[in-house]
Formats: sequence, C-alpha cells, structure tokens
Amino acid sequence: MNASLMRRPLVALCLTLGVATTAWSADSPDTVFDRYVTAVHAGDMAAVRALIAPDVERSDFVGCRPEMDHPSCLAHYIEATVVRPKARLTVVGRRVDGDTVAVDLEVRSPLYTQAGAERIVGQDIVRVRNGLIHAFRFAPDFRDEPTAVFFATLGIGPRAARPSVKP
Repeated sequence: MNASLMRRPLVALCLTLGVATTAWSADSPDTVFDRYVTAVHAGDMAAVRALIAPDVERSDFVGCRPEMDHPSCLAHYIEATVVRPKARLTVVGRRVDGDTVAVDLEVRSPLYTQAGAERIVGQDIVRVRNGLIHAFRFAPDFRDEPTAVFFATLGIGPRAARPSVKP
C-alpha cells in the first residue's frame, strides 16, 4: 500500500476532529455570549431571540406580563434594558464553568447617563446548551457607587428608598 493511501484515513480523521472541535466551540457558552453581545450592539432583536432556548428559565424582570412565555419575557428584558437604551457592554472578565459563563461587565448607556451614572457594573450569568441560552440573569455590583445609585433610582438594591412603616 502506498503512503498516500495510508494518509487518507488519517487526514479524514483529523478533518472530522477539526469539524467536531469547531462545532463545539461555536456552541460554547463563551461564543454564544459573544454572539449575544454582537446582536445587542447591532440592535438586532431577531438575532437575540434566535439565541434564546424555547425552554429558557423565566426572567424575574418586572416588565414581564403573566401571559408572556419564558422566551418572550427574556427577550423583553434584554430589549428594555440594553437594546433600546443602546447600551454598550464591555467585558472586563469572564469565567466558564461547564455550561455556564459568568461575565463581569461594564455597561454604558445614555439611560444611565441621564440618571447620573456614567456606567454600571455587574455580572451576566448565562447557562448555554446546544448553542442556546437556557438561563440568563444580570447581577448588579452594588458595591460600586454609580451602580448602586442608578439602581436605587429604580427602587432596586440597598440604597433604594424603603417605604416608611407607621405604628
């Protein structure tokens, strides 16, 4: 058997492994999050919706109505909080643990500026399976002064005004 015939199965195996590796990395939590950021920055809600799994966990966003299904609720949250306000997300750190990526973010938006905060910081925690988002939440970093102040204007966090209790 000549050497070129012997190499063909090896080349085929390498190509197959290369495709499998590429397919996995294309669906990794890291890569899916990067696609999400690209869609948000482009204001492309169709692309955002395409990343949301039909069985995504319910968002606790107050703007979600009871009749909204889970994917619609998450899409509404993303549209209302980052797409419509034209937010710019800057990744300052990330950790991947299995199917979950935790991304430390700095977020700037004209909405935050109007409220007196140049930017907010926090963490997006996103669980991904088969290239789709199955869980998504943003955790503000209330230790950060501008973040705490901005969320307090929304009635959220440790600086939010509490209703007084009358005896």
